[in-house]
Amino acid sequence: MSQENVEAVRRLFAAFQSVDVGNFERHLDEVREIFDPEVDWVAAPHSLLASEEYRGYDGVRRFWTQFLSAWDEYGVHVEELIDAGDQVVAVMRLSGRTNELEIDEVRSSLLTLRDGRIVRIEPFASKDDALEAAGLRE
Repeated sequence: MSQENVEAVRRLFAAFQSVDVGNFERHLDEVREIFDPEVDWVAAPHSLLASEEYRGYDGVRRFWTQFLSAWDEYGVHVEELIDAGDQVVAVMRLSGRTNELEIDEVRSSLLTLRDGRIVRIEPFASKDDALEAAGLRE
């Protein structure tokens, strides 16, 4: 099942490689079946979005609506996916433009899957932090 989990995560990020900020729902609709109905999308701890909970598909939609509202352009490009059994560590490059500010940085997420569907997505500032959370580093 773990290789299937990696492929599910690859599909998710492929849908967000180059986001049409004005029509992002199309990207979500492409991957809706990848999410468990009770998915928990965790916002970065120090972000403005961290004060809310994002549960279920409607929570994912709300997260992306709020997040993308600040962006003129946004995209995610996967650099590495690391199989951790029922979890996948994703290392990705985020790029975009907001208020004339160009962003290009590497971040990581830990995605937990059950029965081939994503049940939790948690962001991390570094690959090492995500690997540690997955139990792959001490």
